[in-house]
Amino acid sequence: MFTLSSEITIGGKKFGGVHDVRIKRSIYELAATATVKVPVTAVLKQAGKPVTEVEVAKEIKTGDPVEIRLGYDGILNTEFKGYVKQLNLKTPLEIVCEDAFYLCRKQSVTLSGKTTLTDVIGKCGLTAGYTAKLALESFQVPNKPISWVLAKLKKDYGLSVFFDLEGRVYAAEPFKMVGDTVKYRLRYNVIRDDDLKYQLAEDVKLKIKAVCIYRDGTKVEAKIGAEDGTEKTMYFYDVKDQAELAALAQAELKRHSYDGYSGKIQTFLVPFAAPGVLAELEDEVYAYRNGRYYIESVETTFGTSGARRSVEIGLKV
Repeated sequence: MFTLSSEITIGGKKFGGVHDVRIKRSIYELAATATVKVPVTAVLKQAGKPVTEVEVAKEIKTGDPVEIRLGYDGILNTEFKGYVKQLNLKTPLEIVCEDAFYLCRKQSVTLSGKTTLTDVIGKCGLTAGYTAKLALESFQVPNKPISWVLAKLKKDYGLSVFFDLEGRVYAAEPFKMVGDTVKYRLRYNVIRDDDLKYQLAEDVKLKIKAVCIYRDGTKVEAKIGAEDGTEKTMYFYDVKDQAELAALAQAELKRHSYDGYSGKIQTFLVPFAAPGVLAELEDEVYAYRNGRYYIESVETTFGTSGARRSVEIGLKV
């Protein structure tokens, strides 16, 4: 039987135990978040100092660095790195944390003129994990927080913008950033698959709204698919004309209309999973349903009632 293990460090102090941990990461959210619930008084460990029981709220402050490592039998994976965003003085004490995006709220930048996405990321003082090759003819930022800049890139250009565990920023079209592959076998290392639905391509009712953004900021649109279908907006850059844009929209409609799964699965902490990673699903009963899917979001919970990971899968690849 596996024994749950954790190592939670906040402001250089290590916690001997927690009530609950909840971590949320998604390719659609600028910030990953973690909420840690601890006793009002807790046992803290600090290097070079004796173990003591203290009032936690007096020992932690906003901005303190946070690292959360979880696993079984002392074998731990880093699940979150970030900073304390706020303390909610409840019982138990609730510590709300945010990843590297937290620092982007504290720093401002001024940008203007012709540039590229990669240059914008660099001038914001961020380390890029992966960025789209996107030219920006006139990108105006009048002394705004870096968080505002990232939100603008996400909103105006349809980019998926998020940070990895090392604090590197990813900014590109969704599903273009593909990581490693994690393997799941239904009814083996998948605890629940009630929220996992199998769809046939012919039953998918979807409408693709394709938006092309040119370097001067002008936009052209094309729509393909069922009029009463669920609308999905996709962004393209410097497409030749509207006819080519419509062809690209048609290709995306075909790509998103597939025989395969959609929804969520619930797993243990092992194997480790993160947004952008591919989930390889295997079903020994219905082998024809096997396939690989892009992981869109992961929510990890850990506490006195056990540990689980909710993995949301998206596009079939």
